[in-house]
Amino acid sequence: MLRFDITTLGCKVNQYDGQAMAAGLEAGGCAPAGPHDPADLLVINTCCVTTTAMAKSRNALSRAVRKRPGAAVLIAGCYSDYDQKQLRKILDDLGVPVNRRMLTGHHHDVAETLGTFVRSLGQAGPAEKIRDDRPAAPCGPDTIKARRLAAVKGNVASTRNLPAIRRFSDRQRAFVKVQDGCDAFCSYCIVPYMRPRVWSRPMEKILDECRQLAAGGHREIVLCGVFLGAFGQRTAIRRTWPAQTNALAELLRRVCDIDGLWRGRLSSLEPGDVTDELLGALAECPKAAPHLHLPLQSGSPEILRRINRQYTADQYRRTVQRVRQALDRPALTTDIIVGLPGETDADFAQTLDIAREAGFAKIHAFPFSPIEGTAAWSQRDQAPPPKIVKARMAELAELEAELARQYRLPLVGRTVEALVERSRRGQSCLQAMTDRYQRVRFTPPEPSPSLTGQVVRLRVDAATAEGLDGTLVGQSIGL
Repeated sequence: MLRFDITTLGCKVNQYDGQAMAAGLEAGGCAPAGPHDPADLLVINTCCVTTTAMAKSRNALSRAVRKRPGAAVLIAGCYSDYDQKQLRKILDDLGVPVNRRMLTGHHHDVAETLGTFVRSLGQAGPAEKIRDDRPAAPCGPDTIKARRLAAVKGNVASTRNLPAIRRFSDRQRAFVKVQDGCDAFCSYCIVPYMRPRVWSRPMEKILDECRQLAAGGHREIVLCGVFLGAFGQRTAIRRTWPAQTNALAELLRRVCDIDGLWRGRLSSLEPGDVTDELLGALAECPKAAPHLHLPLQSGSPEILRRINRQYTADQYRRTVQRVRQALDRPALTTDIIVGLPGETDADFAQTLDIAREAGFAKIHAFPFSPIEGTAAWSQRDQAPPPKIVKARMAELAELEAELARQYRLPLVGRTVEALVERSRRGQSCLQAMTDRYQRVRFTPPEPSPSLTGQVVRLRVDAATAEGLDGTLVGQSIGL
């Protein structure tokens, strides 16, 4: 029996794809290798959303091969399309022969390639039909755009043909991909070149998978997509969408009706995705988590225009106001890019202003990462110097800590429900996630049955820099 090991980097969608590849391998008679067992096949599911993510993908590949020398290697994910030349050089340096390696990105049918490659590993002698010795395409704007156009014109389904999952290993909150692909082309983002086809999974298949996950013990499901708001649409360009019932709102309502589920949660959305129908579903469904992740990226109207975002600063503000009017104490989280090309002190000050107004419960801040092939690559010389970016990152980190403290303090003394996720390494305490995306650390009584994966009641005792500290006051909640 072939034993495999999968390493996945990147976003929730990529995490889902990695789990779906594992499900496909197991359905084909393969078995996952234990952490210290030898493996016949290594799958590295890569990411290239930033240069840091690319470096992590390369390092993960090197570590995996060095840990299990002699294993065959399949590289999937966005980076396997972006920089084939570099990845093949790493494989050459690691001594992985061409008949025991394969690169398959989102411009290929991943399920078909994975199946063909696995079957070849059981054959005697080299598998000539799947040898990965094609000339590596150079990495550059023209090549990337050409590959995108070829994929859009073709019939490649990418990960569409991977099987549904029944259990999300090592996670209590299951990610379920409902949409894939983006063609919005924000100037800094390489994703539309790597995942060019915008498509959505059929609603009934999504619901069947969610029911299986709930039956398997998952108490929370996170609906995710590369451009989640485009669920049910053929494009991510919002101005072209026909007027119709909000498919995402309907999906959320139906997911929240599933027996055994504690919460349904939405991953990242843009302000224009937060329609009245969606707010109605969030407000009216008791199982819908009152948490929205709304990437801001910048609070400057000029920077938002330059990076081709589909909203203005004022539209973002109005969306925040509507969310606060519709939901009880919602948690708003966001992404902010610091040091975008052309960003001035005044532009950054506008970002801080909106962050204060929004009262974000969490800010994920990261410096601008110029990626060859994007529109912003040619503007990288207009980005602020690293010293200024570092200072702005520090200022934003201070604000983030203060806003998080302001959000957490009113929770002290309250009793909350939370899903127990895991224990902290080397400590006896557990961590649980509330519906408002707040982690609560607590110590269970001894002796105590395993609470991991259970929904419990916790009294919040203190707000800390890392989250909340609490005390278990109720047994696990039956659903």
